[in-house]
Amino acid sequence: MAETSDIPEDSAPAKRRRASSGRIAVRLDGAETHPVAIDQKAPQRQRKRASRRGDDVRERILAAALECFGAFGFEGTSTRAVADRADVTHTLVLYHFQSKEALWIATIDNALKRYSAEMKAHLEKAGDSAAAGLRTFIEQFIRMSARQPQIHRILTMESNQDTSRLQWVIENYLREHFGAIRELIRAGQDQGIVRQCDPARMYYMIISAGGTPFTVSTEYRELTGRDVFSETEILRNIAFLYELVFIDAP
Repeated sequence: MAETSDIPEDSAPAKRRRASSGRIAVRLDGAETHPVAIDQKAPQRQRKRASRRGDDVRERILAAALECFGAFGFEGTSTRAVADRADVTHTLVLYHFQSKEALWIATIDNALKRYSAEMKAHLEKAGDSAAAGLRTFIEQFIRMSARQPQIHRILTMESNQDTSRLQWVIENYLREHFGAIRELIRAGQDQGIVRQCDPARMYYMIISAGGTPFTVSTEYRELTGRDVFSETEILRNIAFLYELVFIDAP
């Protein structure tokens, strides 16, 4: 009868058998040799990154929409054209804005909200002086028109029609803005520093003279030989409006 001998548990063959079984022993009574750090804030950071990417896409779409609506109007613009200009999928445009109408509203709201906030801050700095307030309005309106001539183009096109879009802009932005500037003009007239005329008519004269050169910038350059977007020309247009509005141009 062949002799048998006990094989110690920790012998080399036993170790090889355990290794080939695919099972890994884990020590329960000591610290992990190579612990895996769990970052509790990782999901939050991932959500923030995803949110930032979503915001970036939304801003790209709004910028492209402003260009398209400014160049082709509401009827001449499609959500697919906006997607192409923004270099995103059409599905993404509809995901963020659902329809062309909603995209138009969001585009104008985005542009006018910034303009209104900037104008309010500038007028607050001007204080209670009607002259300072009116000078501030003229300068900031011209500079806004230079930065985003599409706004004046879009509102000019919409104003030729009685659309729900135009009524939305009037009730959310234009009516309050018109009333505030008209009161500045009246106060300046009462103080004898602003030319006497219908304040509403003067408001529209400022809007037209301040915004139209940027709206028709190509025509302006061809006929005058000047770049209306240059700082020199912007300053000249501001000074020209001062001369039209004030009795003694400041």
